[in-house]
Amino acid sequence: MKQALKMKRAFWYWFFHIVVGTIRFLWHCVLSFKYGGKGKVVSPVTNPLLLKSATKLAQEIREGKLKSAEVVQAYIDRILEVEPLINATGDRCFENAIAKAKEVDSLIASGSFSREYLSKEKPLLGVPFSIKLIFKAKGLRCTAGYKAFENLIATEDAPAVASMKKAGAILITSTNVPELLTNIGTVNKLHGVTCNPYNTNRTSGGSSGGEGALIAAGGSVLGIGNDLLGSVRFPAHLTGIFSHKPTRGLVPNEGCFPPESPGKIPDSSYSKIYKHVSTGPMCRYAEDLIISMKILSSKSGITLNVDEKINFRKIKVCYLKEIRSPTAPPVHKDISNALERAVSYFENRYNLKAQEIKMPCLYDANKCVMNILLQCVTNVKEIFLGGTDLGFSEKLDFLKALIGKSVLCFSSLVIFNLTYFPLWYKKDRTAYYQDMLEDWTAEFDKLLDENTVLLMPTSPIVAPYNSEVILAFPGMCYTSIFNVLGLPATHCPMGFTKQGLPYGIQIVGRANNDALTIACAVELERAFGGWKSPGEI
Repeated sequence: MKQALKMKRAFWYWFFHIVVGTIRFLWHCVLSFKYGGKGKVVSPVTNPLLLKSATKLAQEIREGKLKSAEVVQAYIDRILEVEPLINATGDRCFENAIAKAKEVDSLIASGSFSREYLSKEKPLLGVPFSIKLIFKAKGLRCTAGYKAFENLIATEDAPAVASMKKAGAILITSTNVPELLTNIGTVNKLHGVTCNPYNTNRTSGGSSGGEGALIAAGGSVLGIGNDLLGSVRFPAHLTGIFSHKPTRGLVPNEGCFPPESPGKIPDSSYSKIYKHVSTGPMCRYAEDLIISMKILSSKSGITLNVDEKINFRKIKVCYLKEIRSPTAPPVHKDISNALERAVSYFENRYNLKAQEIKMPCLYDANKCVMNILLQCVTNVKEIFLGGTDLGFSEKLDFLKALIGKSVLCFSSLVIFNLTYFPLWYKKDRTAYYQDMLEDWTAEFDKLLDENTVLLMPTSPIVAPYNSEVILAFPGMCYTSIFNVLGLPATHCPMGFTKQGLPYGIQIVGRANNDALTIACAVELERAFGGWKSPGEI
């Protein structure tokens, strides 16, 4: 029986790899011909203020070595410089940011508080930050990239945004997202397409694609996004920055899309879907994951101990080369090599022996994740649109989109129409996939203890063309499994292809062991260099 199942899986694995792989190849050739070469690359970062981590900026502002107003102005200037190429921002609040920065400088000059007090109570005092467009920020629009929400203004801050502001950080801009979060590439009819700063013909990913692009381009030092299928890790992978998906429940997810909902959504729908969402930081320097997670998790009641020094000679390293799932793309050779380099580094540096693992239980990863998530909602359109009938038909508008007449993007309508497609969702298989999730939970619980990390690809691909990203969706199983499992995962950039496209790996740990995965990212940054400015590759 087991042999028959194994043979059946092998058949379908190779069948889909050949069929889907051929489709991907042909479409890639068409787009290569269409774009006719490499896109534009954002100019290198030259202002030294933009080459300091948020942690170091905060320290030097507290010590009076830097003026917050100068730092904020430097980031404003950089945003204005790179925006024509990447189109990453949503609503900017430059004037307010400068005013708050001057208040910070006056506070520092007054000497009213000691450096020790400010370090503890306002650890990011005077440092600019950005937020994904779906988070509420008082006075800013929170459109989710949809025209019907164009004039929807948030009346309060989301808890994560409020925590950053309380820590002294200064909001400088919101960043672009896919329309109604229905894509893994950042495009919508309200704010347009966000491009990758390393090649503007390529996508920056989604749904935190605006954050990834802006931070990678040097237009922000630190930002917050949220992650359902991989939405902070996938963009970070495509744009060469760091990001962290926290353990379930560690950071509050409330206060995001749909903002100030124009309709009424049953609370149970949100509570169920929020269970699998994780709000987390995105940044250029690994040490900023430490300070931001201390801030974002401050109300969780769980002590992360992110400041504690890790004895890497005591850790155990496991690695997974690939998820053998039928429709998932093969792992890019540079990503495979990066994984091997990371494993070899830990082995040689700390005299340990890493263990390769294989997980055949993840064969149906995409189907399982989709079924688990779709169980949380009775109507996908209701969740996306805030419970309001906004006057469009997903089926009729799908046809309109073919001739460019729909109010929605074509990619959004594909999601609305195919969400419950029987190929990947069957309601009568709910119990089967729930059992599968429990098996995953048991297997990862057995694998990961307090001293163990799992290294694996964040995504099997490097940045695709903007019009190609929908075909990359099956590869999201590499990240989405950890959303339904609730485990922490840190993305770490590892290098660039010959074409100058970034890539990296993710570091996965046991629940509430976020400190260890982040510490590993800090270590790999020291070894391999981390983020590098566009134009300098």
